[in-house]
Amino acid sequence: MRFSEAFGLKLTKSDDWFDPHLGIDTKLFVDPIFLFTETSAQWKGAHDELVDHFAHCFTLIAGGGSKSSPQAKMAQRLLVFPEPVEFGLGYTEDSTRGAGSGGRFAQTMVDGIAVAISRGILRPKHIEEVGILTEGIGADRISDATCNVLKHRFIKYTQRVAARHGIPMASHVVVNSSCIAAQGRWLSQAVDLPTNPLTGKAVLLVPRRFLNTLPVLNANDWFDSSLNSDLRQQLNVNVGQRVSKRKIVELARQHPDRIRTWADEQESRPDLKGYDFDADRRGLINWDRAGREFAAANPLTTISQVTNQEELRGLLQSVLELFKRFVEQQGGWRLLWNDDGSEKPEEALQLAFLGVAQNYLRLFNVELDREVELGRGPVDFKLSQGSKVRILVEFKKTTSGKFWNGLEHQLTSYMTSDGCAEGWFVAVRYRDGRQHDAKVTELHRRTAKASLDLGATVKHFYVDARRPVSASRI
Repeated sequence: MRFSEAFGLKLTKSDDWFDPHLGIDTKLFVDPIFLFTETSAQWKGAHDELVDHFAHCFTLIAGGGSKSSPQAKMAQRLLVFPEPVEFGLGYTEDSTRGAGSGGRFAQTMVDGIAVAISRGILRPKHIEEVGILTEGIGADRISDATCNVLKHRFIKYTQRVAARHGIPMASHVVVNSSCIAAQGRWLSQAVDLPTNPLTGKAVLLVPRRFLNTLPVLNANDWFDSSLNSDLRQQLNVNVGQRVSKRKIVELARQHPDRIRTWADEQESRPDLKGYDFDADRRGLINWDRAGREFAAANPLTTISQVTNQEELRGLLQSVLELFKRFVEQQGGWRLLWNDDGSEKPEEALQLAFLGVAQNYLRLFNVELDREVELGRGPVDFKLSQGSKVRILVEFKKTTSGKFWNGLEHQLTSYMTSDGCAEGWFVAVRYRDGRQHDAKVTELHRRTAKASLDLGATVKHFYVDARRPVSASRI
C-alpha cells in the first residue's frame, strides 16, 4: 500500500513528493547534492545547514587533540544518525525497520573527519567528502545523516502536504526532530504528522527530486574520474573495474585535493539529476500495482486454510504458479525488463513476486518477510506462520554467474542457519541459449542432490521471463 492509497489522494502537479510504500522500504536515498543545487524558497539554506552541522564537528575534532577529548565526544554525539524510519527509504532487513548510524558509525565518521583535517580539509564543502575518505560510509549513511540534520525541515514539508490534502495528523514523538549543536544535543519531540496505518508510526515525505540510488559524489565515481587515470594505471585497472572501497579510501587519503576538485566539477554537470521514476530502471517503484490488479482478477480458490507445513507448501506452490502465469501470460515480464532491452536487476524480480504474492498470503495470515538476515547473508523471502511452519525462498536469474551457487550454497546455508527444513529455489530465465537450456534441464537433478546432501526438503520452480517475440517478427 502506498501513502496516497492509504489516504485516498488524487495527486496533482503540486505533489512533488515521493509516494512511499508503507510496508516495505524503497532502496532510494536522499542525495545531498540536490539540496546544494536547490533553488526553491522552502529548501533555501538546507545544504548550508547540513554542511554547518558537519563543519561544527570538524571544529570540535580539530580542537580536541584526541579521540577521548570532551570535544571529540561531543562531535561523536552529533554524528549519531539513527535510521529515520519515518521516510521508508534505504536498506533494512525486512520492511521498514533499520539500525541506522549508531555509535560505531559515529566513531567511523569521527575517524574520517580526523583524516580529512590531517590532510588539510578544515571545513567540508559537501558531507560526501567524509564518505569518500572513510570505509563503511556509503549511500545509506549519507542519507541518514542528511535526513537527521534536516528532519525539522522534512517535518514542516510533510505538514504542508497534509494540510493541502486534508490528511489527518496525530502527535508522534520523532527522534532527532531537532538539534542544539552548541550543546551536542539531539532533541526528540512530539509533532503532528500523518500515521502509517500498517505500523502506527509517523510518516515523513521527501521531494522526489532529492532521491537517488547512490550519491552523485561517491567513492567509485571519484576513483573512475579522469583526475585519477594515473592511480588506475598504477593499479593496472580500467574505468569501472571493481576496486575495493578500502583501496579507494587509501588513495583518496593520499590525494584529498582531488576530491574537492572533482566535487566542484560535479556541481555544474548538465546531466545532474536523481532517480528517473518514469523509466524506473531498477524496478524499485512500479512493482506493486500490476501485481495487485492481477491478484484481484485471479483469486486463489483451491486452498481454504494454512495450519501446517504441508498446507504452507501447497499455498506457495499455488502462488508460484500464479506468479508464473502473471509473468509469462499477463505481461508481468515488463516489470523485469527496461525499454531498451536490458534486464532489470534481480531486485526487480523479487519485488515483482512480492507485488503478486503478498495479496494472496495475507488471506491466510502467512507472513512474507523479504531479505531476512540469517547470519550468512539475507535470504530473498521467508514465509512463516508461527515459529515452526516456515519456508525459505531464493530467486536466481539464469543469467547470473552465481546461479548454481544460489541453490547449492546460499539456499542450503540459509536453511541451516535458520533451522528451516524446507527451501525453494526459483529459477527465472531471461535469455535464449544453450547455457540457459542446460541450467533448466539440470534443475531437477541438482535440486534432488541438494535435498539429499542437506537431509531436508529442497524444491525448485521455473519461470520463463523472456520477452515475447512480437507478431511482426514471427
